[in-house]
Amino acid sequence: MNSQLALWFLIIMTIILVLLWFKNHVKNKRREKIFFFPFPEAFEQDIIDHVPIYQYLPEELKQQLKGHINVFLSEKYFQGQNDLKITDTIRVVIAAQACLLLLNRRTNYFPHLKTIIVYPSSFKNPNAHQDHLGRLGESWVRGPVVLSWKDAEHGASNEHDGRNVVIHEFAHQLDQEDGVSDGTPLLQSGHIRTWGKVLGKEFRSLTIKAKCKRRSFFDHYGATNAAEFFAVITEHFVEQPKTFHRKHPDLYQELKKYYHIDPLSWGL
Repeated sequence: MNSQLALWFLIIMTIILVLLWFKNHVKNKRREKIFFFPFPEAFEQDIIDHVPIYQYLPEELKQQLKGHINVFLSEKYFQGQNDLKITDTIRVVIAAQACLLLLNRRTNYFPHLKTIIVYPSSFKNPNAHQDHLGRLGESWVRGPVVLSWKDAEHGASNEHDGRNVVIHEFAHQLDQEDGVSDGTPLLQSGHIRTWGKVLGKEFRSLTIKAKCKRRSFFDHYGATNAAEFFAVITEHFVEQPKTFHRKHPDLYQELKKYYHIDPLSWGL
């Protein structure tokens, strides 16, 4: 009897694994097809008009970005709040910034995220009684991402200031892929040790500077916790690579290794 149960268990598990493989295979084939769909000229014009960092990208990365945007827009639902009407411009501008973090590497397109909620401007968390200040963005472990369109647009248009709410919140999504928001995204096994050593040292340094109210290249908000540190340094990495590399070369290399891009080479 036990051997029969074991056999049936093995058969059922095999069927489940085959079904999961088939589902994943179909999803990847669908994504591959959508990736190479023609990119609407109006979409690219929206990116040119609102996301100037796009102009710095090498042609190969521009093509990659457009493919990722195709997939992203096909899988994510945008929901407007406070009478905000979701337009193609809003969808494309947000998607373009988020997909900068997916270039040059295999990606599962922020797998836990289904919905992006967009407010016209800063918003308050209705569940936080002490939340007196307006928020620019939020990212939840199982979704959604919540964004202020005013600030998402402003962050995109200022490509050199190291402040980009979309990049910040989608860095959180990468961090949260393993179900935990701890400042450590999914890493290759050989990268974990140096990541922890370098980021731990830099985080402690920023924490001390923030407590002592000393100036720092990184926004002091990054001293809140390890998760916010990762999101903040990602903003600086993408938008201020020259200063980042000069002041924090070891940390820059860690992000370069993780993201598989080198913004320093883009001429920002």
